[in-house]
Amino acid sequence: MTAQRVGSAALTPAEISTRLIAYIIDAVVLSIVYLVLITAIVLGAFIQGDAGVTQALSRSILFALASFLYFGWGWTHWRATPGQRAMGVMTVNATDGSTMTWNQSALRWAYLFGPSAFESLFTNSQQVGGLISFVAGVAVLAYYVYLYRTSASDPKRQGFHDKQSGTIVVKAAA
Repeated sequence: MTAQRVGSAALTPAEISTRLIAYIIDAVVLSIVYLVLITAIVLGAFIQGDAGVTQALSRSILFALASFLYFGWGWTHWRATPGQRAMGVMTVNATDGSTMTWNQSALRWAYLFGPSAFESLFTNSQQVGGLISFVAGVAVLAYYVYLYRTSASDPKRQGFHDKQSGTIVVKAAA
């Protein structure tokens, strides 16, 4: 793999396996945040006697917001999420290696996690219907396979989501 020269620094694309491990680390961190949020939502719904669609919608919106802030803040302020930092990679502007903007962050998040956020609206099979939930889940899984394949097959390891947002995941400078 050749390094892309940008200014005086070389941007070396991060390995796909490293990126996946970083996402797993981030998923663990976000799971802890989600656990706190879901506990608050369930307790609130129990106290108010309001469960069902409102609870599912509230959960989906809060999870999406927490995820967007977690990734967006990491990408725009540290150039990396905590998982990426632990794995020694960062996400930067593909053109010049600079810190990505909030617009790029929003686009990247939408292409990377938007389908999951949308699918989460259909996860309660009793409310929406088991078939719809299943089809939405399969569609999201197929989309993530597509993202993986586009990342793995590109010389710069830019997936569809990276290209749409003008970003690249690179090895952090030592």
